[in-house]
Amino acid sequence: MTFVNGVLLGSAGALASVLGVILLFRWTMVGDASLDQTVVQGELPFGTLVQYMCIFTALALVALAAFWGELRSTRWRLAADWFLLLALVAAVLYFFANPALRLRDFAVLALLGAAGVAIYGIFSRLGWTARLAHWLGD
Repeated sequence: MTFVNGVLLGSAGALASVLGVILLFRWTMVGDASLDQTVVQGELPFGTLVQYMCIFTALALVALAAFWGELRSTRWRLAADWFLLLALVAAVLYFFANPALRLRDFAVLALLGAAGVAIYGIFSRLGWTARLAHWLGD
């Protein structure tokens, strides 16, 4: 899981950084009237680029927490991995699902996330997660 979290951290961090650089160049080039403005005139408005950068920055921060938790073998690493999975699915839904149904999809994802936490809580109270961890050698 550490490798997977590292790959997700690197990918989301790279996308957030590139979007930040694009925003920086757009901001500086639009401010100078002597520069050729056709370079920075894109189909995406400035606000949308900021929104995408914030999404990938948040995803990178969640991946960083999950990566750190796996690296240090902390007790909360499973929660961080679960939250990273939900954040990754939310990002995929945001970019690829129908925008008219986006709120419904996020609500279903939140319910599935809460159900997963509840199931994990029940299994841990019954001792099944400890048995599984012992069987897997964790």
